[in-house]
Amino acid sequence: MLYYTGIEEVIFSKHELLSEEPDELIIISGYLGPAPIERLSELKNMKITVIGGMYSSGIDARLLSSLEKIKNENKSLTIRFTNQEIHSKIYIWKFKGKILSALIGSANFSSNGLRTDYRESLADATRDTFNPLNIYCDFILEQSSDTPPIKSKQNVIDITTPKVAEAAEIYNIKHSVDIPLYSVRGGKKQVAKSSGLNWGRARLTSNAHVAAGDAYIRLPKKILKNNQALLKPFDPDFTTPDGKRKRNSDPIELIWDDGTVMEASLEGVQNFNEKKYPKQLASFSSKQPILNGERISRKSILGRYLRNRLGVGVDEEITIETLQNYGRDTITLSLIEEGLYYADFSI
Repeated sequence: MLYYTGIEEVIFSKHELLSEEPDELIIISGYLGPAPIERLSELKNMKITVIGGMYSSGIDARLLSSLEKIKNENKSLTIRFTNQEIHSKIYIWKFKGKILSALIGSANFSSNGLRTDYRESLADATRDTFNPLNIYCDFILEQSSDTPPIKSKQNVIDITTPKVAEAAEIYNIKHSVDIPLYSVRGGKKQVAKSSGLNWGRARLTSNAHVAAGDAYIRLPKKILKNNQALLKPFDPDFTTPDGKRKRNSDPIELIWDDGTVMEASLEGVQNFNEKKYPKQLASFSSKQPILNGERISRKSILGRYLRNRLGVGVDEEITIETLQNYGRDTITLSLIEEGLYYADFSI
């Protein structure tokens, strides 16, 4: 069978459909994203090995630190990196060393690879390929290690303790920009009362279909002027086979300066240089988020996270004074690799 939509859920539910309960999952992926790797903790009673294949010339120190943190919190998880470039994307379920099922295709084990419908695909491997798959998998494991090289000119450092002023030098950042959490009106900085960080408060004064804590970060055009490589334009010609759906959001992952991993998406549309770019950043969740036993909005993950850091309640208005008291009114967003960003809100 061929899968080109909902690939992430296919991978995370595959074990439930097999004739035997697998005791091992092996994932071989060119590039890795911390969000789906963190989600692997949902899979119980299963040994899991994830192999990154495209980091032989160096991995970003922030990504490696995030992956190490996730690995240390999941005793069933092993993460390895190949010593030569491997671009394969293979997912193998085993029981007592025997392959039960496998998926092969183009989808990296990252949010960008698993959640971009119609762009990537995976197909069930036939049984006659299981023996060659075993041979190939053993070869890749033999050519891998626990410690990949760090990208040139980067230092190995705990991502939860960098100083903002030194960040660009520490990580050799090429595509990085400060995104304001405010707008300027009449020469004064202001935080919108019912949009942006305060989007969820719109429900208190209108019939807006938002939930407590909902928030987004506006991506003004000036950041595109300063660093066009930070964000990719949308494909204006993309449609589904039935001609109905056009892509107007891109799944991404954020690694925050305190080590938090967050699924997110670049949403909305704004025109720049005759191309269509996303106009805001919002949180996302592959599963229904629950807080203190209650379901919360996927869009509130970002808002609740920032409110917690700012020390304000879920319905309290965030003002420019709130940001000034915190000590910062921007978030530095830098590109690690396609679909993966580092977000710095440290002071």
